[in-house]
Amino acid sequence: MPLESVPATNTPSPTPLSTHNELELTTALDRTPDRVGEITATVTAEIPSQFTELTLELPAGAQVVATSGFTRTADGDVAWDSNSNPATVTYRIDATVRSGADQPGAEGSYRFADTANWSLVQIPSVGDISGRIVGDDPEIVRKTTVAGPGVAGDRIAFLGPSEQRTQTAHGQRFTLVVPEAADLKAEPREIFESVTAASDRLRVGARDDEVLMIAAPTGDIEWAVRGIQTGDSDFWVRADEPLDTPANNWVHEYVHTRQDYSAAADARWITEATATYYAALLTLEADRVEFDRFQRFLAQGEDEPQASAVMTDPDTWENFANYRKGSLVAGDLDRRIRVATDGEASLDTVIRAINSHEGELTARDVSGYIDRIAGEGVASETDAATTATTVGDMWGSDAHVAAFGGEPARFAFRFADDTPLSVNGTSRPLPAAGENLTVAVNETVSVGVTVENVGGTTGDYQLPFNVGDYETTQTGRLSPGETTTHRFDQRFTESGSYRIAVGGEEIRVTATENATTTRPPINVPTQIEVPGFGVAVAVSALLLVTRIWLQRSG
Repeated sequence: MPLESVPATNTPSPTPLSTHNELELTTALDRTPDRVGEITATVTAEIPSQFTELTLELPAGAQVVATSGFTRTADGDVAWDSNSNPATVTYRIDATVRSGADQPGAEGSYRFADTANWSLVQIPSVGDISGRIVGDDPEIVRKTTVAGPGVAGDRIAFLGPSEQRTQTAHGQRFTLVVPEAADLKAEPREIFESVTAASDRLRVGARDDEVLMIAAPTGDIEWAVRGIQTGDSDFWVRADEPLDTPANNWVHEYVHTRQDYSAAADARWITEATATYYAALLTLEADRVEFDRFQRFLAQGEDEPQASAVMTDPDTWENFANYRKGSLVAGDLDRRIRVATDGEASLDTVIRAINSHEGELTARDVSGYIDRIAGEGVASETDAATTATTVGDMWGSDAHVAAFGGEPARFAFRFADDTPLSVNGTSRPLPAAGENLTVAVNETVSVGVTVENVGGTTGDYQLPFNVGDYETTQTGRLSPGETTTHRFDQRFTESGSYRIAVGGEEIRVTATENATTTRPPINVPTQIEVPGFGVAVAVSALLLVTRIWLQRSG
């Protein structure tokens, strides 16, 4: 019978990141140079004791070449022998993915490819997991590794020789993979500058902890598109893509990582439209292009056949209409929101609301968010623009200055300068990068975060605080240059490892039964006057008092 997942509960007592109740599935990917077009995947299952039966569904087209502890079933899955642990299954699978007739790019061109020297692939994954268990439902943990040179993300992997560079900014760790086979047009430093500036500038909701960026080799491969983003935060971009263009595809694919919604057909245009628009706007704001290039780029939406496409009807999209006409519609919406709210809101505000939407997002939902943010007039104008077979003209430089000249409210979050961290009321230094804060079970950690409006107008902010499954939010309103500080308290009632995320900052906390309880310091005088004794006795007395305190604290 299928395993049923237990829904997360929003309680003040978070669940530790690591538990002993895990079914861990690790997929190791390897190249098969003698079989170009295929890769090999070995799945190792670490099976917790409550399982009595376990069946794994393999990806479609998988060709099993070896098993240990698993046997093939009649329908092509593998079943555990209920004894071996760990159990493994190795299979070969076609790694090449070509563009179909209904997808962007020339039909038959590559979206993912395996060559004689390298592989840029989607990570194959075990599908349905079924079985019988005794006791609590296990957590299912999936990991991917690479056998040999390469790197694996959440959904994309590169197999082959490469150089990897990392940079941390705004609570995100960016990894840039440059294959030996790739001729990178932009400097890695400038790619990092471009995407990290976008990370800071986009205030549209939570950021992913990890972002994987792969420069796809061009050479003899005919790629269907200029880049692809999939999963939470993995993407590849053609290595020959420039940065100094309104069609900045490094930023375009990064914007996709900040989109967190499921759109119905009539709202699907927003995905590519906003990624295209933001790539152009943020490149303009970074002074990489002049306004006239930005203007000409968005004005492509005025040309036929894309101008006649209806944004809410994907069947009418021709010549990348959701990108070209869509970005012009999205940009004009941004301009109208800024004008209607005197710069207090922007398209960011709408996308932030969309990212918080529960369930499938429809055009009606989008209109409702715009109405609440910018008023009924802007919502009605947007409804008309997204259902029309025409499109308005691109705005000029004067209109741009009028709407965008006053920078909207933007908020920066940082640990408070005065006592950013305390445990049970006692100040603690922030842990060094990569280190954990260790506390005792039932101790309370207090985190102070300062919010500053670094934009040009007054605006409202939301400051989320997350620990495991628990989330709370503080809100406020600040004028340009104004700051305020919030404190969040969290008591850890169970031992385990936790991640506190607040305003783009994060702290790793380990709660343990054996940690020394935090006690207020004892004030010990620098000299102890004992009649008839000298300084040596005073020092000995000081050591004695200190030793007694340590014994009590231990």
